[in-house]
Amino acid sequence: MTNTTDVYHPSGETEKQFINCIWRIHECNIQEKTEIILPKGTVELIFNLADDIFYCNSASEIRKKLPSCFINGINFKPFNLIKNGQQIFLGIQLNAIGLKILLNVSVKEFNNNVLEGSHVCKSLDTLTHQLFSKKTFNEQVVTIMKWISQRISVSNYYKAINQIHALFFSKAINDLTVKKLCNEVSLSDRHLRRLSSEWLGMNTETFILYNKYLSSLHLLHKSDLPLTQIGLEAGYFDQSHFIREFKSYTDLTPGEYRLSITNLPGHIIC
Repeated sequence: MTNTTDVYHPSGETEKQFINCIWRIHECNIQEKTEIILPKGTVELIFNLADDIFYCNSASEIRKKLPSCFINGINFKPFNLIKNGQQIFLGIQLNAIGLKILLNVSVKEFNNNVLEGSHVCKSLDTLTHQLFSKKTFNEQVVTIMKWISQRISVSNYYKAINQIHALFFSKAINDLTVKKLCNEVSLSDRHLRRLSSEWLGMNTETFILYNKYLSSLHLLHKSDLPLTQIGLEAGYFDQSHFIREFKSYTDLTPGEYRLSITNLPGHIIC
């Protein structure tokens, strides 16, 4: 069987502010292999539509079976999938604010964690059953978008989407500091820290540092720039600072990651 990947990007202005994409991966793996997924700054609602898949978060080092629907929160350390046989994953990739909008829960509870979807929101159990009955990716996307529309309509935080997105996701991050952000948005450090913790699952300083790492990850994957230049472009003071921060998230140096790059940013196959 040929491996396939499908991706859908929402077109609605509201959805685009917290949904990165809906994706489906269909693979047929004969032998067991491990896929290392580096921190990507996203929250994902994932539906496992095929064989049993196991995971191991390096923060816990415990191997567990993935449920049919699970929520993978923001990771600060690599996340390992152990695959064997057929794999069909269907996912909704959100930025940090998406989980609060769709499920009325704090994203912080999901940091470095995988939780069964039905334990968080019963509507995910219904959605899972609906998706199992749909054969094509287009049918699955339509079903998911209907669910998202319904969740938005009952969200306690719908009116805050534009404000929070503008606050945290419309700024150039490479030279940003907490003080600069406070001045730009006319909020106190304390107020901004509270909003950051509530919506992003991390304090403001951690959010800025995390996004500098994400910028460097993107540049490593998409460009042939020298490592020193990538570090500067991402906002690091010098090469040693870049290496130290990158390794704190990935357990790899930037050079080691560049040697392991696959066609998917932040994914390494062992």
